[in-house]
Amino acid sequence: MATISSYYFRECIQGAARKGQDTGRLLTTAGVSPSLLDDFNARGDVRAMARLVQQVWYSMDDEFMGFTEHRAKVGLFGLMTRFLVPCESLEQVLKAGARFYNLCRTDTHLHFTLNEGQAIFEVSFSRPDLDPAHYFLEFWMVIWHRLAGWITGGPLPLQWASFTFSEPVEYLEEFKYMFPCEQRFDQPKSCFAFDEKHLRLPVVRNRAELKAMLREAPLMFLTMPASDLGLARRVRAALLPTQGKIGEFPSIEDLARRFNMTPQTLRRKLQREGTSYGEIKENIRRDIAIQKVLKGNARIEEIALAVGYAETRSFTRAFRQWTGYSPLHYRQKYFRSATSGGRLS
Repeated sequence: MATISSYYFRECIQGAARKGQDTGRLLTTAGVSPSLLDDFNARGDVRAMARLVQQVWYSMDDEFMGFTEHRAKVGLFGLMTRFLVPCESLEQVLKAGARFYNLCRTDTHLHFTLNEGQAIFEVSFSRPDLDPAHYFLEFWMVIWHRLAGWITGGPLPLQWASFTFSEPVEYLEEFKYMFPCEQRFDQPKSCFAFDEKHLRLPVVRNRAELKAMLREAPLMFLTMPASDLGLARRVRAALLPTQGKIGEFPSIEDLARRFNMTPQTLRRKLQREGTSYGEIKENIRRDIAIQKVLKGNARIEEIALAVGYAETRSFTRAFRQWTGYSPLHYRQKYFRSATSGGRLS
C-alpha cells in the first residue's frame, strides 16, 4: 500500500478551513481519522489522500482548494485536458496547457520557456499569502510534471527544480520523492526543468484513457512514479524525430556509440528492462503514426513517410498489425467514438 506523510493531510484542508468548511466532515467522508493529523510521524494511505482532495474539491466547487484568490470550478482541469490529447508532442501539450490557464485565470500563471537546452515550466500565484505553507504550489507543480509523463507514456526525468521557499525540514524526504532531482530553495521562481529533447515525445493517450484518468484524479498524480531514468526511455528520447522531420533510426552500432557502450551491452541492458532496440523503434513508429492518423488532416502517404515507410501498402499492413484497423478505418472509428463518448470497437 502506497503511503504519504500526515503533513499533507493536515495541509490539504487548510484552505477549506479558512473558507469556513467543516473539516471534520471532510475527513470523515474521505475515511481519514482525525488522529492521523495529530501524529507528525504518521503516514496515511495515498488513496485516502486522493479521496480527501476530492472532498475538498467538490465541497468548495474549487479545484484550487481555497489556496488562490478565485475559485477554479470543478471541471476546469478536465476541460483543459481535452485540448491536450489532439497535441502531437509534449512541447505542444505544455504550451497549450499554459495558454489555457493564462487565458481563463488572473490569479495563477504558467510560463514555459527554453534556455540552453533546457525546457523550463514555471508556476506562480498572485496571492502566495493564501498558500502560506506552499502546499498547493507543490501540488500544482507535481500535477504538471506527472501529467507530462502520463500523456507521453512514462515518467519525465527532471534535471532540477527551484522553489521560492526555504528547504522543508518537516517533510524533506517526502519532498525528495516528489521532485527527484537537484533542488534549489529560496529562489526567485518556482519551476522545474528537463532536457529539451523530451519535448519531442509524442502524445500517446486517447480520449477514453483521459476520461478514465479524470475519474480517478488526483490518484494517478499521487501514485505515478516521479522518475524513470531507465535506458529504454533514454533510447526512446534519443530516437524521436524532431517535429516535421522523417523518422530515421541509426544502426544499433551507431546508437551504442552514442551511449558509450558496445552493441552487446546495449542489447543486454535493454533486455533486462524487458524490451529491445527493434521494439523501441516499432513503438515509436506506432505512437507517432497513431497520433498523426487521429489528427485527421494528414494524408496516409505523408504519415507513412514520416514514420519511415517508403510504401503506403507496407505502412497500412503495419498499422493493421498495431491496431487491428487500416489507418482510414481507425480514423473513422475514432471520430465516431469521440462524438458518441464511447471506445474504439
